[in-house]
Amino acid sequence: MVELNYRPLSALALNARASQSPKSAPVHVWELPKRRMLTLRLDMANTALVEKAEAAMGMSLPTKPNTLNAYDNDSYVLWTSPDEFMIDMPHSVGASGADVAVMQALTDALAGEFALVADVSDQMAGIGLGGDMWREVWSKVCALDVHESVFKPGECGQTVAAKSNIVFYGPDATAARVEHLRLYTRRSFSQYLFARLEDGALEYGLSLQAL
Repeated sequence: MVELNYRPLSALALNARASQSPKSAPVHVWELPKRRMLTLRLDMANTALVEKAEAAMGMSLPTKPNTLNAYDNDSYVLWTSPDEFMIDMPHSVGASGADVAVMQALTDALAGEFALVADVSDQMAGIGLGGDMWREVWSKVCALDVHESVFKPGECGQTVAAKSNIVFYGPDATAARVEHLRLYTRRSFSQYLFARLEDGALEYGLSLQAL
């Protein structure tokens, strides 16, 4: 299998521009590395099927919509819609990584069942948004309320930001408040979304970071 070139934001020349941006600023926007992202669809009411999927993954599915389960190896399982989950893991190069093993085990375990396992890694791109004023920037591109009294660590969402479909969450599920977000969108929307976030941060001060 040919490994696709994965730099969805390369046209933005972030490596060159990041060196010219301040090291610290009220808003940080950065490029995230490629992740192993799997879409899992199944009926949560089917207890036997859920148990089979969890055993194959070695991870549990969240029991409440719009929440996530986080693991020490920087892996996450997000409940994104009534019968849909996103599994987000570090991406390994080659066919012998832990992420590939999880994907294969899950595919094998659910073969012949009324369920779906799809590798969507190559179609997704990730953007990090943080800093003291990240919520102010967010409010310019998305109507969804992420005030700290509403959006808590351990929660996730799927919505539209700057006309781009996104999945988002705060990676530190044990923190007192969400300090930064990981945003995932389709590759074809990623440059536009990054530019909108960057534009929204200009009035506050912005630092950039590339891979």
